Amino acid sequence: MTIETSDRTKSVAQLVRETIQMRPSLLDALNMKIVNYSALARILQDELGEGSIEAVKAAVIRVSDEIASDRKLREEAVQSILKESKVRLQDKIAVVISPLKLDISHIVTAHLTDQYVYVVDQTTMKRELEDPVKVQSNLVALILLSPPRVETTPGFVAFITQLLASRNLNIVEFISCSTNTIIILDGKNALKAFSLLQNYT
Repeated sequence: MTIETSDRTKSVAQLVRETIQMRPSLLDALNMKIVNYSALARILQDELGEGSIEAVKAAVIRVSDEIASDRKLREEAVQSILKESKVRLQDKIAVVISPLKLDISHIVTAHLTDQYVYVVDQTTMKRELEDPVKVQSNLVALILLSPPRVETTPGFVAFITQLLASRNLNIVEFISCSTNTIIILDGKNALKAFSLLQNYT
């Protein structure tokens, strides 16, 4: 009987963990310790239709503690990488999106399933590009050059994108490859984004 209860509790704990992990806003709230555990347990128990309120609440508290510990370690690792990263801005950037491959000079390119995306220095564009090619000009590239361990550190991209989103800064394009992270922004947001990242470097 004890073994069955243990298995059942473990199953409920796993369901709770998976449900919470699917909701980033809930993860943030648990990490900040601003959640009423009893109220959340009632909501989750109703959604899951499994376990008692007490079992669900115990699982919520356990997940909350795990989140706080994991995020603290992850954020420390990410911030350590940012301190060793070089950040620079490059203006007069254009993003070119085409259904066909183009022979144009570019800073970086990405081949998607149905189109090609080029990040280019717009001062080197020698000709006008016509439909169906789309061009967005007068952008700024925020370029991070990081140490090699960035490739094996979870959460680096998430930290940066969440940091910019928290200031309502829209990312036009985002490319992360090897030790380079390139963030394309509207010109009016570039200096604010640059300052935000410099606080960590």
